[in-house]
Amino acid sequence: MAQDKLELSLLLDYYGSFLTEKQRDIICLWVDEDMSLAEIAEMKNISRQGVRDAIQRSEKQLNDMENKLGLIRRDGEIRKLLENLDSELRSSSVNAQAHELIEKLISIMEGENGI
Repeated sequence: MAQDKLELSLLLDYYGSFLTEKQRDIICLWVDEDMSLAEIAEMKNISRQGVRDAIQRSEKQLNDMENKLGLIRRDGEIRKLLENLDSELRSSSVNAQAHELIEKLISIMEGENGI
């Protein structure tokens, strides 16, 4: 449980659907709602150690998925390339349509409705 909650939240966004419903509920309460282990244990009617174990298993599973699939790493690399391309386009006299397409791609990468 040493992993930063922000990183864990990102892993949940990408791979949370691979967890069981119980795992997802517990880790979401811990990461997104910032509840303590004791609060979650009371809410879910399980021991504090049970909550801790569920979070550790979930964290390991999420990290394993990223290590195998690398979606977060890949999206970060794509985003960086798009930002570099956008910067190059801004500093050159390339037409506005190319710049607009880059902006749409960046919006899609950020989860906005770019189309």
